[in-house]
Amino acid sequence: MGVGSAPNSAERGQLLKSVCLNCSTHGANLRPPYRKPPGSYRRDNGPPLLSPGFARVFLVLTGIIAGLLIAEAIARLAAPYPMSFPWMDQINGVIAPLPSVHGRHFVPGTYDTTFSFSSQRFRGQQVYTPEPGPEVVRIVALGNSFTFGSGANDVDSYPFQLQSILQERSRRDGWNRTIEVINAGIAGSVAAEQALWYENWVRSFHPDVVILSVGCAVDHPTGFFQIDDNGRVAPRFEGELRAAGSDALAVRKLVHRVPGFTFLAEHSELFNLFRLAEGEAIRRKRDSALGANSSVSDPTSPANDVVAKELRFETGEVKWLKQRVDQSGAGFAVVVLPCRENVYPSQSRFASRIRREYPLVVKAVHDLSMAEGIPFTELSSIFIEQANEEQPLYYDGKFETHPTPAGYRVIANAVAEFLVERGVVPRGRSTTRSP
Repeated sequence: MGVGSAPNSAERGQLLKSVCLNCSTHGANLRPPYRKPPGSYRRDNGPPLLSPGFARVFLVLTGIIAGLLIAEAIARLAAPYPMSFPWMDQINGVIAPLPSVHGRHFVPGTYDTTFSFSSQRFRGQQVYTPEPGPEVVRIVALGNSFTFGSGANDVDSYPFQLQSILQERSRRDGWNRTIEVINAGIAGSVAAEQALWYENWVRSFHPDVVILSVGCAVDHPTGFFQIDDNGRVAPRFEGELRAAGSDALAVRKLVHRVPGFTFLAEHSELFNLFRLAEGEAIRRKRDSALGANSSVSDPTSPANDVVAKELRFETGEVKWLKQRVDQSGAGFAVVVLPCRENVYPSQSRFASRIRREYPLVVKAVHDLSMAEGIPFTELSSIFIEQANEEQPLYYDGKFETHPTPAGYRVIANAVAEFLVERGVVPRGRSTTRSP
């Protein structure tokens, strides 16, 4: 094509082809500039990162997560309540541990321990034969969290330490017996639940001796037992107990299916406060269904008539348990364990109640023991005597005052001495046993 002349048809085709090739290579330079729609999020030269709707959802979720993290921090500072792997179950409407559990028990700034329940629902990993052998002395420890060993690993709980002490005593004194101590303690339980736990489950393991540890304050009412016209305390029918506990069992199973439930139970203070509130609501509903009024106008100082009524039930439940143990051919003993408030100075909310009720519990259980021929001891004087040693015997947290491993050692030593002195531990196997 000459200068100043019009292109012919062949030249026009070549020119168009050249322009198209240039467009495919540098097309971005020929597109008009992109203007961001108002409210959208995008890279400077790309499509939007988030749509307006998704951006709003993202901001809401971010706010919720931030709020939960702040609430968790406040809960850890203001109310460091124990965080624990979920382990509760029921047998015939009565509290029982789940089988085959291994989890964490953690109180921020106080302790971080692990615990386990065997396939037989007892704390620890040891598995027991249904019937102990002729050279075995089997002891069962019943009680609440002081028996279970809250704040201690399995091997530091008092029943485990008691087994070691008695086994060494057997070796030293020539008993020639293998000692088994089953930790059948259930944290948060009271005498009524412990008696029925023995009847529902523990009894089938045929212990030679049953030790009941009684707490430092009067038990709260449960409605599991009732008093007849003759003043006899006995449990309600099994069907009543199952019906009253059915809602609790259903709710617990439903909640346990929540994704991340176990992780939150072991790591979130806030989540465990919700669990505590849920558990208290379920307990009140159950107690109400059984005709028990578990609400007290002032939980730090209940009225004298309320305390007297609860003590009447508690001693009646212990007596019923003793009768059931007697029928099995086993020995029975009672130990009253003091709380921190009975040993050390304390400004806790419940200190005055514990100090007021402990002597009442000791007297009531002592009088019952004298009347029924039950070997009895209480350990406050032993704890007070050893309280000035370097190792603290109890934790001193805002909401955590269980014994330390050293405190559980004091219990184990004292109980071992008591069992031997009173002749509660048999040197040989009894031949009069019932199923």
